[in-house]
Amino acid sequence: MAERVVFVQGEEAVAESKKPAGSTMCPVLDPDAELSDATRKVLRQALEDPRRYVGRLTNPLWAAVPLLTRGGAGVAAAAVAWWWTGSLEIADPAADSSTLGSTLDRKLQEAVDLAHTLLSVWPLAVGVVAVLCAGLIADRALYNRQLRRLAAVQQHLVHPKDLTADAQELPAQARRAMTAVLDSRVHHEKWLDAHRNEAAFPRQEWAIAQDLQDYSRVARKDQRVPQETDNAAVAELLAARRGVLATSLHGIERRVAALEAYASQVTEADARYAEVREIERLDAGSDELLDLLARTVADDLAVAEIDRLTGEAAVVASTFTKALESAKQAAAAALPLQDVA
Repeated sequence: MAERVVFVQGEEAVAESKKPAGSTMCPVLDPDAELSDATRKVLRQALEDPRRYVGRLTNPLWAAVPLLTRGGAGVAAAAVAWWWTGSLEIADPAADSSTLGSTLDRKLQEAVDLAHTLLSVWPLAVGVVAVLCAGLIADRALYNRQLRRLAAVQQHLVHPKDLTADAQELPAQARRAMTAVLDSRVHHEKWLDAHRNEAAFPRQEWAIAQDLQDYSRVARKDQRVPQETDNAAVAELLAARRGVLATSLHGIERRVAALEAYASQVTEADARYAEVREIERLDAGSDELLDLLARTVADDLAVAEIDRLTGEAAVVASTFTKALESAKQAAAAALPLQDVA
């Protein structure tokens, strides 16, 4: 099945899934959008964790400024301390070492020399700071590329926030209906036109989402217009606008209702199919029972019992056939042929 978002669907597991679910609308992705694997990966991450990409594009060099400031100051201080301890002489080599003052001076000189030795690694600290700064710059540059990819893909997405409150439930209803069809046994076992379902459903969902987006954009503009006026001509125009909006929304609702009717027929066919399979299972184990019955009762009774079982199986099979035909007719209404062209 073609991919679509679903803060779910395949790799977009937001986004994108062939088994969308949930009672609220998830973002819908244009199934015909030509997106690179890298863009799809970023989109999936953004849908799974919407707070992950909330920043703005910034110069990557600025990412290294805090570390460069603090690290540079620390390295500079270490370099100065290294130079100072290298030139500091506390103990006089010619002084009498037997006195307490000379002993203290010598111990202090040893401490200074040790500090000088430890501080001699300051050039290595310069390299560490440089590597960390380069890493921060590269990480920010990657983040900027990801933000650009997300910005580019927005034109191929319809978000819940793009729709008015009365329009947000319809994509969720359509998705639930499609899920019911795709999860059915008659779909998995190819009793239905599975290829057509998988090709048409993403485009149906995208078309519904786009139409609802257009409806919502006009409806929001209409909401900003005063709804009451003393001017009869203006009042008539406002009423006409509201009528057009209601007609537009009703048309989309009818398409969603057709998908729900299709899902209902498929569910019914699934139930009948389960009965057929159960009858087949029972019939497969009935040979020995019928043989026993034929040996223990009159032939006419055995024949009648066999005929009854056969008739029941035929009725169930006929019911399944009718349910399956109804599902196919519902599919023709819900999925026009041009949708899969």
